[in-house]
Amino acid sequence: MTDKSGLNIFEKSLKKLSDKVYRHMENGSGHMILLTSMSAILLSMIAQTGAILTNKNYSLSQKAFMVPQELTEGCITALSMFVITKPLQKMSDIYVKRGKILTKDMKNYLQKHNVLDKRGKSEFNLENTINNFIKKLETSEKHTNSDIKLLNEHNNMLQTYNSVYDTSSAISTTAGGVISTAFISPLIRNYTASNFQDKNIKMYQQHTNIKNHAVNIKPYPKI
Repeated sequence: MTDKSGLNIFEKSLKKLSDKVYRHMENGSGHMILLTSMSAILLSMIAQTGAILTNKNYSLSQKAFMVPQELTEGCITALSMFVITKPLQKMSDIYVKRGKILTKDMKNYLQKHNVLDKRGKSEFNLENTINNFIKKLETSEKHTNSDIKLLNEHNNMLQTYNSVYDTSSAISTTAGGVISTAFISPLIRNYTASNFQDKNIKMYQQHTNIKNHAVNIKPYPKI
């Protein structure tokens, strides 16, 4: 099945997904790290589940216990990483955009162009400020040597800003990943696994008692 552009519906859906992923990754390497980490966790979960299902050494009762536990642990690990890391990423992005995280060169740049006192305010956006400086120079009719020099300065500062933004995003994502996988997710997994195990033990005991009771039933004596 194809649409008006001649693209297969599957190809069109795949293109939309890839475009969305690409735009998401443009927001910083931290977003790419989070996406790839969660994908790796989920793929590992699927692989482990497949290995359990195809392993002939496990009985059906063992598989019935191990498969849901593996799926639960994988989902908990991926979800906890997202829930912990995403707010840290957002906070990091806000701090960089508002100019709260600066290098020495960035601070000197803001001071030179009389916008240092605006940093940290909710309406201030450092990236937009630099782009506005660049746009103003690019739209002017004549470019003097000082204008060209100033334009290069703004472009260099934009590269510095992107580098700081990217580094901050990666650090916040790494911190969120460490906190979630080393502390939060093990606690949740242990709690859910314990409850799941208790539930399965009770079900097994009930099944065993019913089976034993059925075996021990004595037939009515013949008259």
